[in-house]
Amino acid sequence: MLRTMQLHDRRFFGLLGEIVDGNPTQEMLNAAFAAAGLPWSYVSMAVRRDGFAGAWAAARTLGFAGLNVTKPFKIEAAALADRLTPAAAAIGAVNCVFRDGDALVGDNTDGRGLARAVAGAGRIEGARVVVLGAGGAARAAAVELAFAGASDVVVVARSVGPGRSLVDAVASLGRARAGFERWAGTYPAPAGTDILVNATSVGMLDPGERPAVDLGAMGPGALVADVVIAARPTALLEDAAGRGLVAVHGNEMLVHQAAIGFEVWAGRPADLPVLRAALAEALRA
Repeated sequence: MLRTMQLHDRRFFGLLGEIVDGNPTQEMLNAAFAAAGLPWSYVSMAVRRDGFAGAWAAARTLGFAGLNVTKPFKIEAAALADRLTPAAAAIGAVNCVFRDGDALVGDNTDGRGLARAVAGAGRIEGARVVVLGAGGAARAAAVELAFAGASDVVVVARSVGPGRSLVDAVASLGRARAGFERWAGTYPAPAGTDILVNATSVGMLDPGERPAVDLGAMGPGALVADVVIAARPTALLEDAAGRGLVAVHGNEMLVHQAAIGFEVWAGRPADLPVLRAALAEALRA
């Protein structure tokens, strides 16, 4: 009887992206499903740049219970979703999809995963935050840290247009003061900064590469987070730790992103140690 019930609860989930090789989400979520005794399967699917709308329609027709979406389709997914959560609407991009009846609902867990990782190591409520970058990762980080209670969010970017657009998006939430600083040369993180987030791509290809930022004025107990996923800490995080600052690895952000997806789909908490172990194993491989 139990076997029959499990078969009836068989569900399928997947990742849609142009490049999915090396993305550890499949290993992480399949491990979490197995640990929870759920007969569910997650598969990574590579999609051509001109084929996302067709892949989205196919996932709907085939009855996928949930999806993750990665580059370069997050904005297109927001346009195709039947409706958006407040976070996805504010960020303007979707990376997590769940079903509500026949509707495919678009959510964004990128920034929420970062916020959970930061909250596990420090305090967000009332924090003065600096976000480096103005792309998708920066947008998600700035919006979710504002939702989580940050008092000030300063966007530091080399491109003025995207930077000011992100500031406007944060300000429109009515939750945090938002400001913009042009990034030219080495950016000195101001004294009084509680949380600094590297939301640029610097360090992704080489963890030894670091963004041009000076952490010298940040006080003890301040926190530095990096969105880079890597088998070892980035040069920025090593610098932060060497100065006595709290360093939050991008891997922990990814663990919490996967956990949020699991919670959205399964309606219960994920086993974080299982996700961490699966990620570590995937990175070793």
